[in-house]
Amino acid sequence: MKKVLLASTALIGFAGMAAADVTLSGSGRFGLVYGEIGGVSDTQLSYRMRVNIDASTETDAGVKFGGRIRLQYDNGDNDTVGGLSELNAAMLYAETAGFRFEIGNVNTAFDSLATLYNAELGFISSTTGSYSPFGYDSYSSSPYAPGQFNRVGLFASYSTGNLVARLSYIDYDQTDLDALAPTEEEIGVSLDYTAGQFKLGFGYVQNALGAADTDVYALLGEYALNDATNIGLQYIGQNAAIDAATLTLYGNHKLASGIGIGAFLSGIDGDVTPANDYAIGIGANYDIGGATIAGTIQKGFADETYADLGINFSF
Repeated sequence: MKKVLLASTALIGFAGMAAADVTLSGSGRFGLVYGEIGGVSDTQLSYRMRVNIDASTETDAGVKFGGRIRLQYDNGDNDTVGGLSELNAAMLYAETAGFRFEIGNVNTAFDSLATLYNAELGFISSTTGSYSPFGYDSYSSSPYAPGQFNRVGLFASYSTGNLVARLSYIDYDQTDLDALAPTEEEIGVSLDYTAGQFKLGFGYVQNALGAADTDVYALLGEYALNDATNIGLQYIGQNAAIDAATLTLYGNHKLASGIGIGAFLSGIDGDVTPANDYAIGIGANYDIGGATIAGTIQKGFADETYADLGINFSF
């Protein structure tokens, strides 16, 4: 009888697992990275492995509930302990009829802007211009930083036609018991609108990264010349003790051979005195079917050179 009960319990468990929508997805990358910091240059091997665990279910009324938790190892990441990968904080959500609500380790409104990262290049996808001088919060792939153990976020978005509107809120210590937590809550809003070949975006963050009186904003525009070529313009700035803004022109083109090329040019202005008042970068990538070889070389506002070459893939 005991064996029969155990077998029945196992069957019920497997039946429940079969009914649930649980998926694994992720990405990997590895390659060489060259950088200059404080006059010291170095070339390092870089690699990252990311696995997303997603689970969801849908009610009879058509409301979808779900969540995500991520397992990631990033070479050189201080959040890894003893070479072991760690789970990040969970995000839960509900969505229906164009509306989405998230709680926990949420996406943020500013970070979700559709074209914010289109000036990035290389196998790591980075830029020394554009948004790089400014800080704002986003979905955290690693465990929260010290002082944020009681952190909670809220996110809401609504999509209708060609318009997407978003609102996010981050409380870095909802118990007010952690002296290391940022002092203010970060609040963000963003809008994306598509009109034919044009994409327009606006984003604003109040108390960015929990710092009082530090606001970040963005005005974004992109035009698709055709299916293979796009050009964009970004105006991104910060109002804080030190005000600054960048203006970035970028473009990407995919050749028929599967080779893609991209470039950006950024200028900076405000209460800053960088070594360069511009940042520039060029990159290329090649789709080998299931993976991409990519590389870039860039010069940043601090007159530092950055370069990378490697491969990335998704699964």
